Amino acid sequence: MINRHQEQYCLSGSHQSCPIFLNPEDALAREVLYAQGRRQRSRRLILLVLAALALLVLAFAAWIYRDVLINARFAGSLPVSPEWISTPTLGLLSAAVTPTVAGFAATALPSPTPTHTPLPPQETSSVTPLPGLGTPIGSDPAFVIHRVTAGESLTIISRRYGTTETAIRAINLMLPVPLWENWLVVVPYQFEDVAGLPLFEVYQVTADDLSVAALAQQLNVDAALMARYNHLAENEIFANGQWVLVAHMRR
Repeated sequence: MINRHQEQYCLSGSHQSCPIFLNPEDALAREVLYAQGRRQRSRRLILLVLAALALLVLAFAAWIYRDVLINARFAGSLPVSPEWISTPTLGLLSAAVTPTVAGFAATALPSPTPTHTPLPPQETSSVTPLPGLGTPIGSDPAFVIHRVTAGESLTIISRRYGTTETAIRAINLMLPVPLWENWLVVVPYQFEDVAGLPLFEVYQVTADDLSVAALAQQLNVDAALMARYNHLAENEIFANGQWVLVAHMRR
């Protein structure tokens, strides 16, 4: 009855002539209609509030466990070097068939046997490659210059190189928190005790015939410290493009 009444009056242009609305004796029925509408709106509001609370709980949980999620993403991501190079030659068609012309039979050509082409011998260089990003510099102690990638934290970097977050913070002259992508971080390699070590920053050589002593003078730092922590002598020449550890005495 309510649906038919709504179609005739409430949902049409005749709502002002609704007998329930105009008849004071039917006030109770009018209140029932209003109460039903309020209950429906209340249910919708409660559902919206519950959905919003659920989203807030999920977002809070993701924020709390963000390090666990990041560690799971980068776990086991060790670089793999190929040990075997194979250059198989592409096989030709198994048979070439010539079309039949004026009664001549089609002739099938034999398929060639695929062969493996041996690689030419590689010349080995006697020059020791320069240490780059991610390669240990020195031996006692040894350090690594690490470029930060998206999603990395000090926790991930310290576990990768066998050290601690505290040790990394203690030896870097400047270290943004949180880490910026592409920032260069000096990392202790396989040790945690950094007591007595200087502060480090990273420098890339952009000139030819630049010695350790000359660069130290240019940067106003101690040449002996630069030579020691880069595992070089003071008169040795840096290569153009080489990454260098610049040591600063603590004050």
